[in-house]
Amino acid sequence: MGGIAGPRLVAAVAEAGGAGIVGLYKHPPQEIAALIAETAGLTGRAFGINLVPEVVSEAVLVDQVRAVLAAPAETPPFISFYGLPPRAAITPARDVGREVIVQIGSVFDAVEAVNRGATQLIIQGHEAGGHHLSRRPMADLVAALVERLPAVPVIAAGGISSGEAAAAAAAAGADAVLAGTAFICASESAAHDVYRAKVMAACSADTVVSDRFEIGWPGRPHRVLRNAVTEAAVPPEPAFIGRTVLFGRPYPVPRGSAAVPTIHSSGRIEEMALYCGTGCDAVTRIEPAAAIVARLATGFAAGRNASATDPTVTAAPVTPVTARAG
Repeated sequence: MGGIAGPRLVAAVAEAGGAGIVGLYKHPPQEIAALIAETAGLTGRAFGINLVPEVVSEAVLVDQVRAVLAAPAETPPFISFYGLPPRAAITPARDVGREVIVQIGSVFDAVEAVNRGATQLIIQGHEAGGHHLSRRPMADLVAALVERLPAVPVIAAGGISSGEAAAAAAAAGADAVLAGTAFICASESAAHDVYRAKVMAACSADTVVSDRFEIGWPGRPHRVLRNAVTEAAVPPEPAFIGRTVLFGRPYPVPRGSAAVPTIHSSGRIEEMALYCGTGCDAVTRIEPAAAIVARLATGFAAGRNASATDPTVTAAPVTPVTARAG
């Protein structure tokens, strides 16, 4: 959920041994540079930048990639894409040896991503909160992808908010996991307090895949907490219901906006896009990101070791990130 995955949370995840990712949207190069500089000032460890190809033109996307590559940092950030990017956006990063991770929702798109230069893959199951790339369960997708592309690192996403879920991903064959909902209530998250409270009170049955929050990101189903907007018989009028502030500039938030409510948002928060995955059952309290990373890493290691035929095999590094623009 891009709006809540800011430098403070990303740095905390990185410091705890995960790979935090700053979630971007239509950010111009100067804002990208500022976010990288702020994050790098909080951690000397590896972190990433997530871009969303389908919300910008190819030319703008390439400019965003070049902004990431040009930003000075002691540990240059890797790049991840939500959805299949054009080859023109991958090539500049690969030309300088930068890791490129592509999030997809099918084996077909996974093969194409690798053909275009992706070095790692995130496979997203329908359990995920936020925007969706697939209607299939995470474990089924992981197993199919590992069989089709055994030499490519596979990161599992969707419903992974507990050690048990991370263990299940490892048992399915994943090399790492990606988590978003698990970090909404992290101490370092930029999620609005009302949003956090609703996530902590929710169970998986309180989530729904909807098309009601399309303003700013059309054509992509998304899993959110049920609210007055999702449950209305017809889509409510897109009247302004609040405002938010980005880089010091105020913006109105219409009903049906894809924008996630952050600490900088005000208004009818309960009617905004409350992105949330089915793993919310495990999100019950505010706690440091480090505690969440540790829990996921422990679960992942247990799942990997339990499924390994060689008892000397240990877990791959866990990749708990909050990196999807919503």
